[in-house]
Amino acid sequence: MANEDRVVATSSERIDPVVPMTAREFVGILLIGAIVGIVSYGAYYLLHRYVFESAMCLAGQDTNSCQQAPTYAMIVAMVIGAIVALTLLVRARIYRPLLVVVGATIAAWSFNSLFVDVAWYILLIATMILFALCYGLFAWIARLRSFAVAVIVTVVLAAAIRFVAMS
Repeated sequence: MANEDRVVATSSERIDPVVPMTAREFVGILLIGAIVGIVSYGAYYLLHRYVFESAMCLAGQDTNSCQQAPTYAMIVAMVIGAIVALTLLVRARIYRPLLVVVGATIAAWSFNSLFVDVAWYILLIATMILFALCYGLFAWIARLRSFAVAVIVTVVLAAAIRFVAMS
């Protein structure tokens, strides 16, 4: 009889549509996003300056491959940042870390190209803030209980952010 009461009591409880997140977890996610912004910017700068520019811009030529050097540096830097982010989010035990990383990486894909002629320290601060906001947003979306809904909302928002950033 006691087991029946327990089953009835638990079956009538309402389940929240969002997995709860503490303020400490959210601040941790924002800090991870800022760290990933620093790593991505640093990797972009180093790869562009010392790897791709050296290899693709031989003898000061202004060729098509030389113009593509920043793009290749950005791609590799974003992949490095995504790996760092996934590692940090898993260590912090964040809910659905891969979904967060994929959404934030797609949304932030070309943030470096938005600030072309800006001083490096302003670009670094802007990158930190933008990555922190992206990771915070997509971590919150990943908390939706329905995985299908979380994926759909992530894809739609990532595409919308990319569309706005490119226009």
